Amino acid sequence: MIKVLHLFTTLDSGGVESFLFNYYSHIDRKKIQFDFIVPGEEQGFLEDKIKELGGRVYHVPLLREKPLQQFLSLVRIIKKGDYDVVHCHGYKSAIGLILSKIIGCKIRIIHSHMAYVTENNFQKVLRKLITILVKILATHWFACGEDSAKWLYGETAYKNGKVEIVFNAIDLKKYQFSSDVRKKCRRELDVSNKFVLGNIARLSNQKNQSYLFSILKEIILIKPNVMLLLVGNGEDEQRLKQEVLELNLTSYVLFLGRRTDVSDLLSAMDVFLLPSKYEGLPVSLVEAQASGLQILSSDTVTQEVNVTQNISYLPITEESVLLWKDKVLSLTSEESNRFTINDSMTDGPYDICYQASKLLNRYQEMCVIKEI
Repeated sequence: MIKVLHLFTTLDSGGVESFLFNYYSHIDRKKIQFDFIVPGEEQGFLEDKIKELGGRVYHVPLLREKPLQQFLSLVRIIKKGDYDVVHCHGYKSAIGLILSKIIGCKIRIIHSHMAYVTENNFQKVLRKLITILVKILATHWFACGEDSAKWLYGETAYKNGKVEIVFNAIDLKKYQFSSDVRKKCRRELDVSNKFVLGNIARLSNQKNQSYLFSILKEIILIKPNVMLLLVGNGEDEQRLKQEVLELNLTSYVLFLGRRTDVSDLLSAMDVFLLPSKYEGLPVSLVEAQASGLQILSSDTVTQEVNVTQNISYLPITEESVLLWKDKVLSLTSEESNRFTINDSMTDGPYDICYQASKLLNRYQEMCVIKEI
């Protein structure tokens, strides 16, 4: 059995964590074992589910609080586990590459999940320096998409075929649109007669939910039977709730928090909106497409995710609010069109059944080469 150790920042319900859970749920676990290292003691939303699948989750001290203790914990876990592969997610997990190299792990993967990040000059220089280090230490370079690959490794490395793309795939069947589920969910949310807009994302400055409120104010003037569903939690939750109160939008916005019925909520929506300031390759857009939704996204998001051609890209400037409003009002939610879109994604880059098998094969190829 191949043993893989994954290192990242938190075992919560964000994009990287969902990515890993989706792959571990569908990969052949008789042939491969996934374990996880998570900084901090807080238990994430997906930790119990990971353990149910047979994965082990190790918590280590936070680097900023106890750097030496984290270092010693990582050394102990990597040595004791005798892992075939150490798979580090994001350039900030470079410490895992350093230690696994010293300990003697022959397969070391760095995996880029981000494409655009707002950085000051110091952060940009620091990232470039760390990137040089991880490119030296890692034996394999992964990315969630073309833009993400170019952002971390450079355009030349991508064009020369040095970067392998591992798509943010999902369980397509889970997100198949259902009329019955739509009616039930809308009834439970008391939005049966509403034009429902939706956003599924961490409540944060990056995800830019405040921009949605500006759009919503304009839509209400023309289509007052509208409702915005915000699914997720995050550091900006209280600020956003206060903003909704001050803008007199409390009757038009539902904060639903972190949910386990995302597929049902997508069926309930009419239009999906993602005005993020930057992204890697957002899983939420893959899920929304699998549900057959019409989608509006900021033009900072990579267009390689638009596999169904159901995504329209718009700028997120102050002057563009009216463009978003007009585009939303031009869209209709035809249920008949939503049933067939999911099938068109089968056996494609975002079909987890297909992609999990490919990833297992890749790990196996690496391990065979390692033994030679």
